Amino acid sequence: MIAQNDAQLTTSRKFSANKFAQFVYDQILLKTYDNTSLIERIKYRFLNKLFNFFRKNDPLITSDIGGFIFTLPFSHKLPFILKDNPYYSSNLARIAKHVKEKYADLKLIDVGANIGDSVAILRKEEFFPILCIEGDDQFYSILEINASSFTELYIAKEFLGQETKQMYFVSTKLGGTGNLQEDQSSTQIVEIKKLSDLIKQYSVFENAKMLKIDTDGFDCKIIRGALSFLNQAKPVIFFEYDPFFLNKQEDDGFSIFATLGNIGYKKILIYDNFGRLLITSNIDNLDLMKEIHLYFLGRKSYLYCDICVFHSEDSDLFEVTRESEIKFFTNELSNN
Repeated sequence: MIAQNDAQLTTSRKFSANKFAQFVYDQILLKTYDNTSLIERIKYRFLNKLFNFFRKNDPLITSDIGGFIFTLPFSHKLPFILKDNPYYSSNLARIAKHVKEKYADLKLIDVGANIGDSVAILRKEEFFPILCIEGDDQFYSILEINASSFTELYIAKEFLGQETKQMYFVSTKLGGTGNLQEDQSSTQIVEIKKLSDLIKQYSVFENAKMLKIDTDGFDCKIIRGALSFLNQAKPVIFFEYDPFFLNKQEDDGFSIFATLGNIGYKKILIYDNFGRLLITSNIDNLDLMKEIHLYFLGRKSYLYCDICVFHSEDSDLFEVTRESEIKFFTNELSNN
């Protein structure tokens, strides 16, 4: 009986702490303060101290992502990013909408799914089956919680790479993202798989027409490990290109454009990391690709880009998407 009461007390305290953490998070996220008012400045500083305390302890809270209530760690920055950058990740959803117009049976694979936030952004626009792949223990456990709110959503706990192997690693987390780095001196070991191998376990996605990758430096390696799948399905690929994290994986990154070109990918859309369209081009314009690489080199991940590539069989889809994206941002700029 004593043990049971202790457990109930611990649960009660945790619940109360999470409610308080939720209040602090919401206050910082949703409210502004008048810096001309002494009382408001004092209140804001006090809330900031509480915010930093909870960020270190990292309890679970909830927040609105794309109109859905999501569970996330207190330290996760996504709600703040979405608040300050209205175009963030919305490009993925707009592109998916065009892909579904051409391919009514669209299925999407989300590698580096994190807590499942892309699902919310995508499902706000269109409904189609999604396979979420996440290897991190913490993010996967939260992904499981969030996935329970959706239908036709599959989840897999895996790390993907260029080849199937075991890897000694060290990991770092910051603001809701996680990064693995190979380190032979580490005692931590993880199994790496190729997407082309993993997809055999999820036959419904063998011909998925969209592939989204966001893995802080493993993106190009994952593409190289998915070549047989890419040759078969020819999906539209939306991936993060960040020279800072690519360098940490000893990946030149730049060679991925020739790799994709060699298997029939032709057209390319490039966005900054805030979701704003930068440029469109042919993937074989290697001089331009080199300039893009050099622009984001040395930015320490504060600036990077998201790249969307289309197979030559989807040149028509690229043109429709390109025209729509240019129109979208033209209208946005004229209204601001």
